[in-house]
Amino acid sequence: MRLLGWLLALGLVVSSLAAGALALQRLRVEQANRAVEVVLDYPDVAQWSSASGKTVAAWLRGFSMPFSVALTEGTLADWGMPVAAPTPTYLLSETRFQQAKRVLALKARVELKPPQDAPAVEARSESGARFWVVGDPLAIMQLGLGLDPAQVAQVRAGGKPIVARLINPQGITPLALRGSLLFAREQGASLLIFAGDQVLGYRPGLQATAHNIQANAMRFGAIEFAKQAGAGNLAHAIPDRTVRVHSVGLAESLLLSPGEIVERLERAAQERNIRVLYLRAAGADTATLRDILQQLERRLHRAGYAIRESGARPFEALQPPAWQFALVGLGVGVLAGWALTLFRRAGVWAFAPLVLGAAFAMLCLLPLGRKAVALAAALLFPTVGVVAMAWLARGTAPSLWQGARLLLVPFAWSLMGALHIVGMLAETPFLIKADQFAGVKLAHALPLLLVLVFYTAWVVGRWDFWRKWLTHPVLWGQALLALVVLGAVGLMLVRTGNEAPGAVPDWELRLRALLESVMQVRPRTKEFLIGHPALVVGAWLLLTGRTRFLPLVMFLATIGQVSIVNTFCHLHSPLLVSLQRTGWGILLGVGLGLLALGVLTRWTRADTARPLADSRTAAP
Repeated sequence: MRLLGWLLALGLVVSSLAAGALALQRLRVEQANRAVEVVLDYPDVAQWSSASGKTVAAWLRGFSMPFSVALTEGTLADWGMPVAAPTPTYLLSETRFQQAKRVLALKARVELKPPQDAPAVEARSESGARFWVVGDPLAIMQLGLGLDPAQVAQVRAGGKPIVARLINPQGITPLALRGSLLFAREQGASLLIFAGDQVLGYRPGLQATAHNIQANAMRFGAIEFAKQAGAGNLAHAIPDRTVRVHSVGLAESLLLSPGEIVERLERAAQERNIRVLYLRAAGADTATLRDILQQLERRLHRAGYAIRESGARPFEALQPPAWQFALVGLGVGVLAGWALTLFRRAGVWAFAPLVLGAAFAMLCLLPLGRKAVALAAALLFPTVGVVAMAWLARGTAPSLWQGARLLLVPFAWSLMGALHIVGMLAETPFLIKADQFAGVKLAHALPLLLVLVFYTAWVVGRWDFWRKWLTHPVLWGQALLALVVLGAVGLMLVRTGNEAPGAVPDWELRLRALLESVMQVRPRTKEFLIGHPALVVGAWLLLTGRTRFLPLVMFLATIGQVSIVNTFCHLHSPLLVSLQRTGWGILLGVGLGLLALGVLTRWTRADTARPLADSRTAAP
């Protein structure tokens, strides 16, 4: 057993050093990319300039602060004036007519004479030139014609970069796709944020889209939280050309004050590696917009970011050699094997650490294998940390030093697990959320249940305690406890990710806002209000030999440790932000736990002192 302990220590030292080196590479990549791009929408700009009595170009020149302007691809219905004729007909300005003719020739069948055998849409120029587009009129009128040349001219004259918002027509050919991207590049767009619910080329042409974005040296803006079909596949195909976008929608901006808009955009850049901030500010005038932009610039600068005229840029490639991942997996495998030997030590089971160490190292040579080993680390490390407290507390006299030592153990194990996950998934796709940690809900629920089972067996003194429970009637207290446990696990699963924002009560949202105004990074509520205070109480119960509520308390304590590991599983969040969040959570949580422990110890002393006082007064 002693040899297994040394093997475990050696394996974890090697894997921790390898994971630390990978984490430092990731940190260097994150710190090297601090440029942020702000994007305004052209229709908003046009309204602000009109209200100011200026042209768009003159209005844009009035802003020294750098930002880009997004132009959405137009259609015949957008650009043309309907004309009474036997067939659907649109009158276009000369520049729009020439561009429409060029682009539609790539996407449809264009004729210079009216077709006799098929429906068509006619386009006329102010000079009298004509062409016809063969096909269903409704479908033709929805085909993208590229960026409006009049809008392009205004934005260029205003000295601002252009962002292209292209639409994805059904059945687009490789030639039309290539032409659309090439023409957008010719018009001055280097950043693409696709309009609608699909990226260009979805589904069969995604590879062609990726290839042409690279060939034209363009950037793809992946919109955060938007369910845009094909965006994840495109980002995964070209991580070196992808930047993440956070958008404040037009309807949302009506409900937010200027200060709330600034806070939201700043938080997106600081906490989630967002590099493009798409701003809509409904109801704001030019002065209010200027104030929003200035506040945002100041707050980003204070956080170490800068709004650059050159715009956001993709992260530098982060692709370490596979052998480094294998070293990280080695330690996780040795830990898994060591955990098995706690139950079966005889025979071939003694070789489990070596066998699993080698197996996990081999798995980490493959991308899917790395995600599986990362999930194993998320399950193992926090569980082992909380369970190890029981062994360390045996035969130990209660003292401040022993309590601090006992508390240090689970935090150290959880942070070690987080380090292994960060190292194992230190690749560019994870930084831009083109790929992500798999098994979040399992990593939340299983450690809680394992710790509950362990401490129940620890208190009862036998592992098959469930057999006795199954043969006895269920008491109301046991049923209530089971409901509490199931409710806690269910709430944890519901609140993971962004699937159920309604699960967060109003009081917690207010608390979060308060913490964000006081601290640069807000700690997680379930850590400092539930998990870490319960851990302090659990350590006291272990040291004093009180076991009545120990399983439930340690179950709650595990919530905090699982949350620590989960914080670092959000790989699109900057590493330093995750460290700050965890540090604040530990500081506040342990502080609240000590306060709760002070109340608890006073209550237990009063409870035990009352019978003694009664016996003394009753004595002769």
